[in-house]
Amino acid sequence: MALTGFRSPLLISALALGCAGFGGAVKAQEDRELPGWELTFSDEFDGEGLDRKKWNVTDPWEAERNAELQAYVPGSIEIRNGLLRLRAERRKAFYDNRVREFTSGIVTTARKFSQKQGRFAIRCRIPKGQGLWPAFWMLPDPPSWPPEIDILEILGHEPHKVYMTNHWPHPDNPTGASKSNGGEWKGVDFSADFHTFAVEWDPGEIRWYVDGVERHRSADQVPDVPMFLLINLAVGGQWPGNPDESTPFPAWFEVDWVRVWKRK
Repeated sequence: MALTGFRSPLLISALALGCAGFGGAVKAQEDRELPGWELTFSDEFDGEGLDRKKWNVTDPWEAERNAELQAYVPGSIEIRNGLLRLRAERRKAFYDNRVREFTSGIVTTARKFSQKQGRFAIRCRIPKGQGLWPAFWMLPDPPSWPPEIDILEILGHEPHKVYMTNHWPHPDNPTGASKSNGGEWKGVDFSADFHTFAVEWDPGEIRWYVDGVERHRSADQVPDVPMFLLINLAVGGQWPGNPDESTPFPAWFEVDWVRVWKRK
């Protein structure tokens, strides 16, 4: 989610794929205790509501970026059947000094949890539809930009393609623009089932994994600061384009779990 004018894609057991239905995700059997790693943060979303000791429910800047159309509102976030669910819908709301035509949800760990280096993973199912833009990413804590690590970005009209990107400050405008090393991988329809997306961030290198298989790596300008987590469902913008009459609303970005480890 590169912040243009603010922001702009270890093998895991194959069992992490799991399956899902209306009643919620079948919990993946991936071991939380991984050899050589110490679990430092996790949320399985099994409670009655969102754990506010771990998560914020507002955008750190509460400002428009990337020409996106949504207002982020806490009412678009719910915990249901063991899932975190972010809902995008056509509903007017006042946000950043004007009325928006869409609402959606975002959760972050800004000022509540951050970590420099480690393994960061999510198991989720993304929505399909023109103009939808789900993401799982990281920014420095306290919030600033760049750098930025995008663990998962998918455009709703291309639900089979995941983007994985490392952003770093542009030398000509270090606080307002970025350079990047990005990769993309075309796989299955990620809206049809739950999948696991992860990065291993080490000194000098970042590696991206989809369902346990490495799909990209970057050794360019690797961040060296603690970073917090963001999960959001954007609507419209410069990259995905705007929704149209084919876009299904409400649309749901569903998260089974989020886990973070550090090396022992």
